[in-house]
Amino acid sequence: MGIFSAQIKERRHYLKTLLKDISGMLKDSPDGKLRISLEKGKTRYYHITDPHDTNGSYISGKSHELVLKLAQKDYLQRLYKKAGEELEYLDGYIGYFGEENLEQVFAGMNDYRKEIITPLAVPDKMFVSHWENELYETNPFMPEEKVYLTKRDEKVRSKSELMLADMYYELGIPYRYEAALHLRGGRVKYPDFTILKVRTRETIYHEHMGMIDDPDYLSAAVSKLDEYRKNGIYPGKNLLITYESKESYFNIKEIRSMVRDIILG
Repeated sequence: MGIFSAQIKERRHYLKTLLKDISGMLKDSPDGKLRISLEKGKTRYYHITDPHDTNGSYISGKSHELVLKLAQKDYLQRLYKKAGEELEYLDGYIGYFGEENLEQVFAGMNDYRKEIITPLAVPDKMFVSHWENELYETNPFMPEEKVYLTKRDEKVRSKSELMLADMYYELGIPYRYEAALHLRGGRVKYPDFTILKVRTRETIYHEHMGMIDDPDYLSAAVSKLDEYRKNGIYPGKNLLITYESKESYFNIKEIRSMVRDIILG
C-alpha cells in the first residue's frame, strides 16, 4: 500500500473508532436538547424535550450539570454526523480506486517491462522485498562481540538485542541490525536497529541503551542522541529509545506493546 493509501487507511480506522466512542457516550446523554438564549445581558438555558416545543423549560443554576451534558450531547451529535460523512466518502474512494490502485500499475506489467522500468509506486510486498535485499554497510567494530544468534540467523551483541531482534522478526517488521547511518559532515553512526514502517514506508531508528548506570556509557549515548537530533532524528518523529539499568529492568512485553502501537498501529 502506498503512503497516501496508508494515510487513508489510518484515517478510516480513526473515524471508525471515533464513531464507536461517540455512540457509547451518547447512550449516557440525557433526552432532549439545549436552547440557549441571551436575555437582558444574561445567558439562560432551556431544556427542550418535546419536538413540537421550540421554547423548552428553564434550567435553573442548580441544574448546571444538565446544561453541560446537553451541550456536550449536541457537540457529539454534530461530530458523529461529520465523522460519518467523511468515513462514507473515504469508503467510496477506496471502493472506486482500490487500496493499491497506483501500485497495481507496475505489478500488472509483464516481467520484461518490469526489468527496464524504475517504478514510482509498488505494492507493499515488493517494496519490503527490495528493502530487505538491499546491500548495506554494517558496524565493523569488534565483530567478535556478536555472540547471540537470532531467529533470523544473525549475531547480535547482547541478550537484550537478541530479544529485540526476535521481537521484530516475530512481528513481521523488517529491520536491519547495526546498519550504517550517514549523517551530515560525513559522520557515520550505527543505530542498533533500522526499522521499516511498512504502512507509511518511513525509516525508524531504534537505540537500546543497556548500561545507563555507567556514567561514561550514558554520556556517549546522550552525545549520540544529540547528533541524531541535529540530523532530524528524534523521539516522537523517527526514533525509538529503550533502556535498562539496575533499577529499571528490561521488559520485552512492554516494549513489544509500544512497538506494535507505533510501528504496526
